[in-house]
Amino acid sequence: MTTLFFGDMLPPSPEAEKRREHVLVGTATPIKLDVRPIEHDLTPRGSICIGTFHEDRPIGRCAIPRDSVQDFLEMDLFDRPVALALNVRKGGPGMEGSLLALVPMDRASRGGSERDEPWRASVPGAAYDDAIKSGGDDSRSTQLVGIFLGEVVRFEGDRREPASMLREAADMLACVIRGQVDSVGGRVLEDLTARPEG
Repeated sequence: MTTLFFGDMLPPSPEAEKRREHVLVGTATPIKLDVRPIEHDLTPRGSICIGTFHEDRPIGRCAIPRDSVQDFLEMDLFDRPVALALNVRKGGPGMEGSLLALVPMDRASRGGSERDEPWRASVPGAAYDDAIKSGGDDSRSTQLVGIFLGEVVRFEGDRREPASMLREAADMLACVIRGQVDSVGGRVLEDLTARPEG
């Protein structure tokens, strides 16, 4: 069984995104998510760690500024099933992916103004905008907003589809949904200690 590993809790910078080849894959049908604050020792100062669960299995975690958490949770973004997307790029120890919940714009904007909606800080960048719009309709009810849920990593030695980035990304997303994720820190330490001394 190939396991994905949780990576950073913060999305990559737009500059980093522009330098990398990437592919976006998503679920064909919406799935039910449970999103709630959790304790984690790597949470940045001034932030709260938010865990995402599917059928009680952890599939993502991210950091949200402490003063935005209550507003974020009260928006009920996940009170109904949502589609998931994984933006996968080559980099780091192999393949890295940003996990996104695709939420209708009208649901994401309930209860907040254009300038104080807390989800805006969690969107990885403008690079996703074209990929997450539904059709050509500009209405808020059909446009989707990508809510960042966390980073996942697949190590180069664990790749299942080395000849196809698209197939690799689809397999990574399937593993995320099945909850096959673990802490990346332990795996990095294992890899370092397993290397022969040179």
